[in-house]
Amino acid sequence: MNLPQTFSITGMSCGKCVAKITDRLKEHPEIQEAKVTLDPPEAKIATRTALDNETLNQWLASAGDYRVAKNGAKAAAADLPAKNAQTYRPLVILLGYLVAVIVANGLAQGHLDLATVMRLFMGGFFIAFSFFKMLDLRGFADAYRSYDLVAKAVPVYGFAYPFIELALGLAYLADWQPVLVNAVTAVVMGVSLIGVLKAVLSKQAIRCACLGTVFNLPMSTVTIIEDALMVAMAVTALVLPHGG
Repeated sequence: MNLPQTFSITGMSCGKCVAKITDRLKEHPEIQEAKVTLDPPEAKIATRTALDNETLNQWLASAGDYRVAKNGAKAAAADLPAKNAQTYRPLVILLGYLVAVIVANGLAQGHLDLATVMRLFMGGFFIAFSFFKMLDLRGFADAYRSYDLVAKAVPVYGFAYPFIELALGLAYLADWQPVLVNAVTAVVMGVSLIGVLKAVLSKQAIRCACLGTVFNLPMSTVTIIEDALMVAMAVTALVLPHGG
């Protein structure tokens, strides 16, 4: 019997991972053929009998920290919740907290100007979002690579991205080198926006990695607005006089 099956895989970051998983799968007595790819991160196998996720995860344990996700693209898409207000509630709450902190700071200082509001918002945004990504760095990198243009070409970028966000967040809060920081933000978020636009316009069911893997958020226009807002604020900050 030659039964074709496709499994999504998390934990891969380079060609060596692909080779290790391929070799390990081919050692399984029920697997006749195995083809593993990094982009997309999946394994296409031909088996004598149907294999489930648990069986393959146990078999791959000796090869490294790799896991198979649900079987096939349709199952993965079915895992994503509906695109509604309730789904994005964690994101809305987080943004609400950021706004509340900025308002409280303005009341304490006795004034609020546009430059300061944007700087504090962007600093808090980057730090908060990098925190959630770092809770499952490998999981974020795998999810991010499914739609980000740079992460697809250079997988290690997915691991570096949360640290880039953290550095940008600290730089904004410290008001360090505002011209450089805003320029880097405009480029980084602009490239991210292109990947998001491409994913949304293709109407693919893709998981948004903006809050890491802690929350299961589908890619949508909300993600586009989020990235576009950061690009717009960075560009605006570049043309505003520093210090408002």
